[in-house]
Amino acid sequence: MQPRPEDWSAWQMFFEAHAAVCARLEAAMQAGHGLSLRWYDVLLQLHNAPGGRLTMRELGRAVVISKSGLTGLVDRMQRAGLVERGGDPDDRRVVHIALTPAGTDAYRRARADHRAAVAERFLRHVSGEEAAVIERALRRVRNENAG
Repeated sequence: MQPRPEDWSAWQMFFEAHAAVCARLEAAMQAGHGLSLRWYDVLLQLHNAPGGRLTMRELGRAVVISKSGLTGLVDRMQRAGLVERGGDPDDRRVVHIALTPAGTDAYRRARADHRAAVAERFLRHVSGEEAAVIERALRRVRNENAG
């Protein structure tokens, strides 16, 4: 299928809207909680994981914002007391990353503000019907490109 000129416009608007919304979310999270969106993403993924922990490999697959530099990011989060590393007694090559109580608290405090910022910066601008169409289309795009 050959893209039409208006298809390129849709791509450009998606790209620009994503950048604008993420910049506002980043600013809100930094101002309110001292967390970058990348840190929040790690906290979210660990919070949603069984037992609040994932292997480093699983965390790398789960994070949404950016997979590059994840080891250094986890190092900084560990120094901040938000996550901890643990080995696997059966396989020394496997490293588990787990939320600390401080990490759980940071996530819970930031979650309401993150959701409010998403609602303000994105959700209030689309109707329920539009949100459903966007979700279906972006799910197809994600599924075709995940790997």
